[in-house]
Amino acid sequence: MARRLSFCKNLLPILLLIDIECNDMGLLTLFKAATNKGMNNHVFVSYAYAIATIVLIPAPFISKRSRVVLPLGFSMLSKIVLIGIIE
Repeated sequence: MARRLSFCKNLLPILLLIDIECNDMGLLTLFKAATNKGMNNHVFVSYAYAIATIVLIPAPFISKRSRVVLPLGFSMLSKIVLIGIIE
C-alpha cells in the first residue's frame, strides 16, 4: 500500500502539469480559430472567464476542506492586497 501511495504522490504532479499544458494548448487553439473568424480578443477572454467561473463555483461545496473556514484578519487581507499590487 505504501508503494502505491508513493507512486501516486510522485506521478500526480507530472500528470497535472501535462493536463495543464494540454488545456493551455487547447485554449490557444480555440483562441486562434475564434480570432481568425473575426471574434474580438476581449469578447473571447470574457467568455473564457465566464465559463471558468461557472465551472469553478461548485468546487468549494464539493471540497472536503470547505468545512474549515480560516479567519480573514488584517494581516491576511494586507498580504492579499500586496500580492494583487505586485501582480
